[in-house]
Amino acid sequence: MRLRCFIIAVAVAVALAALAAVPASGLASGNVLQVTPRTVNFGAKPVESSTIKFTTISNTSDEAVLLTLTLVRSWDDFAGGLVESTCTLFEPAVLAPGESCTLVERFVPHDEFIGIKQDQIWVATATDVNTGEVLDTEELVFFGRAR
Repeated sequence: MRLRCFIIAVAVAVALAALAAVPASGLASGNVLQVTPRTVNFGAKPVESSTIKFTTISNTSDEAVLLTLTLVRSWDDFAGGLVESTCTLFEPAVLAPGESCTLVERFVPHDEFIGIKQDQIWVATATDVNTGEVLDTEELVFFGRAR
């Protein structure tokens, strides 16, 4: 009898631990955001030229998430989050299941940075809309060089 009670108690403890590991939303952490491409190379561009490139961020989960884009490093030669961008910048925005947004960047190299590899780095964070739990984080890197 004691052995049976012990086995039941262990089974209940294991079940409760497994339940606690599942986020309240039912979404597993990680693999929520897909960034294509993660790294965008503008290459070596002539001074004062203007080049536009983009990356796409997709919600691959079955539930809506809050997407926040944070600029963590930038050089003067980058203009990020252009009007053509469909991603909301610097504040959370709902990204529905299967929905994507585009982050558009402009690179205009100046002569004071000739030969120097410059980068602009954004961090995309997906959080649960109900709990605020961080579900996924992806780094987006744009880089280029003045020639």
